[in-house]
Amino acid sequence: MGWMKYFRRAQWERERAEEIDSYIEIETAENEERGMAPEEARAAALRRFGNRQLVQEEIREMNTIRPVESKLRDLRYAARALRRSPGFFCTAVLTLALGIGANTAIFSIVDSLLLRPLPYPRADRLAQISLEFLGQGGGLNTAVNGRIWEMVRDGAPALDKAVYSASVTGINLAFPGQNRAEFARQQRVGSGYFRVLGVAPMVGREFSADEDRVGGPPVAVISHALWQRVFASDPAVTGKVIHLRGEPHEVVGVMPAEFRTNSVVDVWTPLRPSTTGEGQGTNYHVIARLPDSLSWASVQQQLAALWAARPRTRSANQPEEYRLIAFPLQASFTLEIRSPLLILWSAVGMVLLIACVNIASLLLARAGSRSRELATRLALGCGRAGVVRQLLTESVLVSMAGGLLGLALGALALGGLGRLAGDLFPVWQPVQVDGRVLAVTLGLSLLTSLVFGLAPALHFSRIDIQGNLIQGGSRGHAGRANHWPQRFLVVTEVALGVILLVSAGLLVRSFAHLRGLDPGFDPNRVLTASFSLQDARYKDSQAVGRLFRAGLERMKQIPGVESAAVTLSLPFEGALNVGFHRLDGPAAREQGRNEITNITYVTPGYFETMRIPLRRGRLLQDSDSASTGLVALVNDAFVAEYFREQEAVGSHLQVGRQQFEVVGVVGNVQSGAGWGRFGPYGQVPFLYVASGQVAGELLASAHTWFAPHWVVRGNGSVAALKAGMQQAAAAVDPLLPISGFKAMDEVRAGTLGMERFMMSLLAGLAGLSLLLSGIGLYGLISGSVVERTRELGIRMALGATFGRAVRSVVLPGLWLTLAGVSIGLLGAMAATRVLRSMLWGVTTTDPLTLGGVAAGLLLVAVLASLAPALRILRLDPANTLRHE
Repeated sequence: MGWMKYFRRAQWERERAEEIDSYIEIETAENEERGMAPEEARAAALRRFGNRQLVQEEIREMNTIRPVESKLRDLRYAARALRRSPGFFCTAVLTLALGIGANTAIFSIVDSLLLRPLPYPRADRLAQISLEFLGQGGGLNTAVNGRIWEMVRDGAPALDKAVYSASVTGINLAFPGQNRAEFARQQRVGSGYFRVLGVAPMVGREFSADEDRVGGPPVAVISHALWQRVFASDPAVTGKVIHLRGEPHEVVGVMPAEFRTNSVVDVWTPLRPSTTGEGQGTNYHVIARLPDSLSWASVQQQLAALWAARPRTRSANQPEEYRLIAFPLQASFTLEIRSPLLILWSAVGMVLLIACVNIASLLLARAGSRSRELATRLALGCGRAGVVRQLLTESVLVSMAGGLLGLALGALALGGLGRLAGDLFPVWQPVQVDGRVLAVTLGLSLLTSLVFGLAPALHFSRIDIQGNLIQGGSRGHAGRANHWPQRFLVVTEVALGVILLVSAGLLVRSFAHLRGLDPGFDPNRVLTASFSLQDARYKDSQAVGRLFRAGLERMKQIPGVESAAVTLSLPFEGALNVGFHRLDGPAAREQGRNEITNITYVTPGYFETMRIPLRRGRLLQDSDSASTGLVALVNDAFVAEYFREQEAVGSHLQVGRQQFEVVGVVGNVQSGAGWGRFGPYGQVPFLYVASGQVAGELLASAHTWFAPHWVVRGNGSVAALKAGMQQAAAAVDPLLPISGFKAMDEVRAGTLGMERFMMSLLAGLAGLSLLLSGIGLYGLISGSVVERTRELGIRMALGATFGRAVRSVVLPGLWLTLAGVSIGLLGAMAATRVLRSMLWGVTTTDPLTLGGVAAGLLLVAVLASLAPALRILRLDPANTLRHE
């Protein structure tokens, strides 16, 4: 049978050679029509197709070439093909680089915070003991009270567990014999905390159980950075004394340099948990390490049994509101940032998909202009597989170039994201472009080459060989390519762009709403300075009052200062929230009713300094001291919530063991809240008390969680005011350093940090998608103009106006955009539901946002379609007919 195979091969080669001869004759005739001499026309045709002997040798070589040589041949041909189209190559590479760069930057953050394990041994066995809400909407509370900690400590012996406070507070760090102090970040943890995490101190030890009890000896474990900065890396640091909160503490250990938690910490001190005071509220966090012998399901069963056996204070037939569970530690650390990060990751993935769709559209347009070339390759015996392989090779080269450029853009973008995010994200490991990110970027580049290259390659491997050779070479043929695949891609990228634009528009509207809220005071020319009062020397209101009076007296003497005051909490930020009882009016008859409000202490002159209006009654005065009756002010929101049925002024409230008389009502100030649904800040019910009348118990609790602020209003330069306030504070007490200065605009910006981060990124991604959609539409209309040149020329020669010719080209683009916008708006109304928790003052179906996006995209479509359509104005109908 070998001779039959040889005969068929020879016959096939003879047929191919005859076809090439016919193609050479057609090409020669066309060259002569273009004005070439017969010899020149023949030579040009031979240069294009070669002679029959060379063709036969080419065919034999293609059928005998080795795989490696075949791939190298495809690469060389692809490189030559892309070099002949520099405009397409640059556009495609830049488009892809923008998509891959955005993905690289966001993936670096997602990988560091969500995908990489925590930097502890066997981090997958670490759990956070949490309360899961079983009511409507669910929810998770990772904080527990002292009783729950004791229940888990005593009732789950199989778990290695420890308690800690997630709050990192500022304290004053001083040294014996030195009349100076510096600001440090402190976290309070229980004994065994470092053991459970699996990281032992590199010098010394961690706290013992005896040290982690009420009344235990004062000890501290310091960070590696503090050890280097303060003790010059002294290996004999254990046993040395530092002053924290005005009390001496013995250093017992130093943590390794690589040790990280979800916050920056300088010093750790014993938590000393209890069931009273702080322990009555959900202020503790419990971590546990699961032994290898226990599965997560077994631990959940043990905790469920422990929770069911607890003493209950309510009716047994009431349904459970919570259950006790073991939640993965990393998931608990990222509970608040997981949703925003996943939304951003989805958004950049959508941008990359739009980029791939755009390049696929460009490839379809480019392949349409290469139809004769592809038909010739098929005629030469390349085969469908060869054409597909060749086009995919070009796609791989484009994607690799785009991937390398995208990696560089991603590294640059990551630095910008770090500056934009500030301290929004945990810091347990660096966020950087490393080997994992490089590998993902490489894989992403290869994947994109298949996504945007495969469909065009398959589409154009099925072209009509004879028809394209005859049509492509004849100017007298009026055929038209199938543009439906390219039109479908344009509709797709417009629809995806609409989803991103609507999402970004909603976040922009929400951010504008928050920024546009009336702050309730005059924030201009107000400078604040925070300092820590977790200090043994300031445990009672008398000592605190002396400090505030002396400090304010000096600050009012600073040149340019109009007024000054002290407050426990600033507007826009969160405040201490407490429970209270109304002692008169209708609510006083409801036994056991406990209300909640924000509370802060202020010095007389605070409302004048901040220019908060007085509605009725009076403001706090210097005479309101510990020796006089306790008084308080409430704001309008407090009155609207709690005093609808009685006059506020003259009413009495009980907070803890103290009873206050309401002597005045002031205007609302935008503030944060740890309860209710007020957003980042809002008009929260507020109770203002005089700093000199706060009980020592409430002072200690307040100063544990909050640092008070000096507040001045002045006309001088910011630098001069900062220097003056620094000197005044140091003169009053050099052991109470100022931790930082903020203008009120900075305070508000810090409160809206996550909103600004999400808005900025989604707006940038939406703008990029809009640009890519415009490019895709431009490419479609541009290709249509080129293809329909002869048809349009004939129409104008027969009397059609330029306007009608332009409309015939532009209208298809507008219809495609309208279809994409319609589909995209439906998709956006479904997709933006995940943004509900991030929106304030605007709904997911906001008509202004939806209408603005639709109008904006239609405008872009008009511009993108009109620009290539205007080429029709340069057509010469007579010249078009002359070539027929």
